[in-house]
Amino acid sequence: FLMHYNKKINKSKTKSSQVPETSVWQVIICDTQNERKRLKHLHILTTRNMADGEKELPISKLLNAIKETKEDLTKHIDKKMADIQTTLTKIESSLNALSEQVEEMEARVSANEDDIKDAHNRVDKMEKLTMQLKDKIDDLENCSRRSNLRILNIPEQAEGRDAVGFLEKFIPQILGNDNFTSHITLERVHRIGKKSDRPRPLIAKFLNFRDKEKVLRLARSRGEMTYENKKISFFPDYSADLQRRRDEFRDVKQRLRVKEIEYALMYPVQLRIRHQGSIKIFPTPAEAQRYLKYLPSE
Repeated sequence: FLMHYNKKINKSKTKSSQVPETSVWQVIICDTQNERKRLKHLHILTTRNMADGEKELPISKLLNAIKETKEDLTKHIDKKMADIQTTLTKIESSLNALSEQVEEMEARVSANEDDIKDAHNRVDKMEKLTMQLKDKIDDLENCSRRSNLRILNIPEQAEGRDAVGFLEKFIPQILGNDNFTSHITLERVHRIGKKSDRPRPLIAKFLNFRDKEKVLRLARSRGEMTYENKKISFFPDYSADLQRRRDEFRDVKQRLRVKEIEYALMYPVQLRIRHQGSIKIFPTPAEAQRYLKYLPSE
């Protein structure tokens, strides 16, 4: 009986190793204990009958009783094992379905990762292209302003209704008529910005680029100029982005003036420093600041 019982258990283990052994053994042990109790009870009854002087039960009846018990136990175990096998089949089917779903999800995740990687690469390329186009547009804007001059602190309404005629006379007067052998010609003049307590800048577009460069050079060499007790300044006309980048060198230029070191801010944004016979060029204010930091004081 025990050999038959062990064979059933071994067959169940080989079919699936996923069923918890504890639960199967608990069922079998419980059934075995019940059968042992029945046999023990049968033995007690037999012993009592013999003690009371009754006739001993025939061996054949005992064997038949044991055989019936064995068959009942075998049927019971077979039924339990069949139920377990059915459950295992359902679990196996569920696991197979879940495995297929997981594989499908892994395939989708892999495809999504590839798509995201491709999207990142495309975004990087678009960002680089955008920066190139932005720089090109800014360069084109500054090229269109190359013949312009920005004049500061001329009082409002000083130009009257003819701003072009006013500046064509004003510029030679303030920079010296002797410096101009021919008449300068301006295409147009207008003010920019909103009205406030301070005069708005005047933008003058020269017909001849060389005239604009000459006026700017004379203004730099002449130093401080005044008109109606106000300081007048001449500057190149740059785009807002380029002007912001050039203004970042303001602190460096102030330190260079204090140290009396010759410098020039070249187009578009490069600081050239001439010191002790050598020339240094710095594309960023941070690099120029580091250079000045370790520069020995004179």
